Amino acid sequence: MSPAVFVKRYADPARAVAAQAHLRWLQQLGSDVRLPHLHPGTATHLIFEHLDGTPPQPRDLPRLAAVLGRLHGTAYARELHAAHLDRPFHGQAGPILPAFHTGRHTVLAQVGVDPTGLPAAFYKDANLRNFIITATGPAVVDFDDLTLAPFGYDLAKLIVSAAMTYGTLDSHQAEVVVAAYTHHVETTGGPTNACTFTQLTRYAEMHHLLTARYLHRNGYRHPWPAVRPWPAPAGPLSLKEPPP
Repeated sequence: MSPAVFVKRYADPARAVAAQAHLRWLQQLGSDVRLPHLHPGTATHLIFEHLDGTPPQPRDLPRLAAVLGRLHGTAYARELHAAHLDRPFHGQAGPILPAFHTGRHTVLAQVGVDPTGLPAAFYKDANLRNFIITATGPAVVDFDDLTLAPFGYDLAKLIVSAAMTYGTLDSHQAEVVVAAYTHHVETTGGPTNACTFTQLTRYAEMHHLLTARYLHRNGYRHPWPAVRPWPAPAGPLSLKEPPP
């Protein structure tokens, strides 16, 4: 019997090539995070191993944050310690990761974020829907996007997407999610205190601006300003300075 597969179709072959390269780079990191096997495909069709499981629920967020932390910490230890957020990075055996600033200049200015000089992780779109809860734990899917990003930026996407999908998260739960992420970043070779609370809230506001147009589409039922698990931030603040 042939193994079950999931076929993802691309109108642009270049997008398929990029997604394939992103997955292979993540696989070679050796993070022990569950990633699907990629079968031989075509120029416009990627054929992935089918992963049996269920969509994540809010109770799963600490486990998803831990997975994200392992990926980010391992990537930093293996390659991204040499990366700079404001310039593209080409590692030893992977795709060129665009600079974090690429395509984000406007929203960075709107939120008052300047991450230049911070340690580099990556963004792969940690939308809640890009995880599957399998019998052996969380698995990561969808590899279309991969750029450099500061630690915590992808975690903020996970929190924003979860709140916009399920409603307000408990503030204590948000703290547990952040603690799980930073712990696994550090234990896999990433920097200590990889993402502060101030940084996380700023990144969440960036994702709000980038995701607001999807409200009432793709499962986003709640506007972020109505479901933040913390008070709305006030005024621009450099991420390289401690909060007052």
